[in-house]
Amino acid sequence: MEKIVQPSRNLWLLIISILLIGCGIYVLLNPITALIASALFIGITFILMGVGYLIVFRRTKSYMQLSIGLLDIVIGLIFLANLGITAVSMPLIFGLWCLFIGVTQIAAGLELKQVLDRSWSWIVTSGIVGLIFALLIFFYPFIGTVTITLLMGGYLIVYGAFELNRYLRGF
Repeated sequence: MEKIVQPSRNLWLLIISILLIGCGIYVLLNPITALIASALFIGITFILMGVGYLIVFRRTKSYMQLSIGLLDIVIGLIFLANLGITAVSMPLIFGLWCLFIGVTQIAAGLELKQVLDRSWSWIVTSGIVGLIFALLIFFYPFIGTVTITLLMGGYLIVYGAFELNRYLRGF
C-alpha cells in the first residue's frame, strides 16, 4: 500500500528562502563585498583541502599528498591574508577557467566531427563563446567582476525563489 504524504509548511524553509533572496539582492547591490566574501570562502576552502591532504598523507605516507596539502594550506593562508588581492584576482581566475574550458570544448568538438557526431558544431560554438568571454575578461576585468557577482546574486535569488515555492506548496 502506498503511503500518501500530506504537505506541511516548514517555517525554516520560509526563513531560508527569504534569507537566500535577501542575500542575492545584497550581493547584486554590493559586488565588492561579495567578492571579498568569496575570497574568504576560497581561502578557507584551500586550508581545509590542505588539511584533508595531510590526513591522507598520514595514512599513505605519500610525499605528493604532503606537498599538495602544505601548498594548499599556504595558498589558503595567502588568500586569507590578502582578501582584497584575492577578490581583485577572481576575474582573472574566472577568465583562465573560461579559456581552459573553451579550448577543451573546441578540441572535443573537433574530435567529435571526426567521428561524424552532429553535436560537434554546438560544442565548438560553445567553446568559441567561452574563448571570447575569457578574452573580454582579460581585456575588461570589470566584466568578470560584474559576471561573478551577477551569477552569485542571481543564483541566490533563484535558489531562494525555488525554496519559497517549496514552502508555498507545502513540501
